[in-house]
Amino acid sequence: MICLSFWHASLCAILTSLKTDYVPDERELLRGFIIRYGSSRFRCNSTIPFPVDGLPSILNLFELNVIGNVLFRYATCIPIVIRIFHAITLRNLLRHEYSSKFSNLHKVMADSMPVFTALETLALGLFSIVTVHEDFPEANRFFKIVFAMASVVNMLATTIVMFAFSSDTGSALDSGSIGIKLLCLFVYAYFMPQYIQFHQSSITFPICHSYMPWLFAMMEYSIIVAYALFHLTFLVDIRHVSFVCFPRSSSGECEPIDPLNYRKGAKYEHCRAFEYNQRRIQSL
Repeated sequence: MICLSFWHASLCAILTSLKTDYVPDERELLRGFIIRYGSSRFRCNSTIPFPVDGLPSILNLFELNVIGNVLFRYATCIPIVIRIFHAITLRNLLRHEYSSKFSNLHKVMADSMPVFTALETLALGLFSIVTVHEDFPEANRFFKIVFAMASVVNMLATTIVMFAFSSDTGSALDSGSIGIKLLCLFVYAYFMPQYIQFHQSSITFPICHSYMPWLFAMMEYSIIVAYALFHLTFLVDIRHVSFVCFPRSSSGECEPIDPLNYRKGAKYEHCRAFEYNQRRIQSL
């Protein structure tokens, strides 16, 4: 549910940016006009003609609309630790369930998942903070390139490791998750190099509006949808993960863990983690 809330924040960022987005006409582009970005103002003019069949670019919307940019930062920066934890959890699940079949190549790819996830999420959070028109354009372009490369490698390594053991899963839900990952990987890896090359060249000029040619806008939409679906399937992969929490010990207090405190009627009855863990052990 936490992950879904961040995707909701991304959707709100897009809708808010579309609502507050200003589309200049050709005369304003040539003569120049004032763009408002929060409390700051900057003048923008461009000789690049407005695309006839253009559609709004999501990244350009976040670049030009402050509320959308703030929500975008919230959706990318806060879940960094959660996404790294998901990658570590998935890595440990794979190594535990298929330990007898894990080759050295599988181990390397599985161990690389948290590393590339950390690099990917960090680059994503940084280019959401560092804007082109207000901060450092070179840093923005660099973080986007790092994100594009790390995300492709991360999705590829994850899919290869999970697909290698997909024949051992008898659940239709797990098979569907692998199928979605394969489809999203193909779409993302095919369109990302073409899109990022155009995007990098376009932001070398002043960004005065959010529109880009229809073809590259559709590429961007496909990339975003594929990226979102790919990572949402992680919720299927870790659906059986449970946590055992002892509140007194995890809070840093020095009271030793006593199983009697977790029995029915005891002072920690509301946290039945110990009893649940014992039932789970006995059922194995």
